[in-house]
Amino acid sequence: MTASKFFVTIDKIRLSYFITKGLQDTYLDSTTINSKMRVDGNKMNLWGRYLLKRLSVLAMICVLIFSVGLIPAPASAASKGSHIFVDGVPLNSRSVSKNGVSFVPFRELFEKLKMSIDYNAKLKQVTGTKGDLKITFTIGSKTAYVNGQKKMLQAAPFAQNGTTLIPVRIVGEATGNAVYYSAAADVIQINSPSFKGASYTIDGIPILFNANGTVLFGPNALKDMNSQKEIAEIDAIKDFTANAPKIRIVGVPPTQEQSKDPGYKGYPDYFDANYVTAAGNKETLPPLMSKGWISLSMLSEIEKIINLGNSDSNTLSIGKYAEMGLVRYDIIVTDEYKKAKTGQFTLSDIRVKKYKGTMYLNIEDLQTVGLIEPN
Repeated sequence: MTASKFFVTIDKIRLSYFITKGLQDTYLDSTTINSKMRVDGNKMNLWGRYLLKRLSVLAMICVLIFSVGLIPAPASAASKGSHIFVDGVPLNSRSVSKNGVSFVPFRELFEKLKMSIDYNAKLKQVTGTKGDLKITFTIGSKTAYVNGQKKMLQAAPFAQNGTTLIPVRIVGEATGNAVYYSAAADVIQINSPSFKGASYTIDGIPILFNANGTVLFGPNALKDMNSQKEIAEIDAIKDFTANAPKIRIVGVPPTQEQSKDPGYKGYPDYFDANYVTAAGNKETLPPLMSKGWISLSMLSEIEKIINLGNSDSNTLSIGKYAEMGLVRYDIIVTDEYKKAKTGQFTLSDIRVKKYKGTMYLNIEDLQTVGLIEPN
């Protein structure tokens, strides 16, 4: 691709971005892909599904690209300064060079970096703040202040056509970003640590903005894009698998390795079906066995204590068969418990918690009343 063709392409990228209200084809890191991978309740579809967006903006700007006035000639493009991208998103304005320093309208840069803006017309000062960071520039002064510390500038901020322009690099780096310049593409990139890259396709030509500041186009961009996507997919699957909720095979006791995980009498917390569902849906976990609470289903599986049934609907009878006969305990269920969706109660001297309609009993209290033996 010639330099002239590339400058025209960059202009189309800028046009397409604003026309489509910010749509772009970004590389998805593992966190983004993980958010697309879904866990289906107890079935625990660990591999899930992932979606990589592909966007061609050519169709959206086809009317504009035939307008000569909207696509400047290479010489005109060069005179207008460098294109500026923040995490792959172009600014509306190009940079203005002064004494070898690239300047940009303060408001546009601060807003793109999600900084709060303050302008003091009397002092001719502009200030950007974000969290603990505060940067102040004064028009005509080569001294800037970053969190109260003086920073000397190569060139002073200045006003042009009613707009105050500030140096790009000091703002980009002070906000924790990396600032790069590609001479071949005449592009300045401000990339955050989390930025993985961004790609566009214009007139069938792929353009790639890498996190390391390089700008590729054509076959080189396509090759690098495919390579990065493969790596992203592999990393996403590894990360998802490593962080996915652990599961069990119903009816199969825990393995020796599973027994090492937090739980009760060798049964890990994730053997509870409610735990699996909640973890998969990223919801609040139920009361945990490792924290001293056990559901009736797990009580039956581990301690062989079952619901014996009772003709009185307000009484829950649980027990187990032992050498000396049936060990039984009656729990009176109050109206308060029945009406509640969640909460902690004391029923017949046993503390219980209600979680999505399921009763969890306090293990220590069950030991006190003689239903189960201590560990």
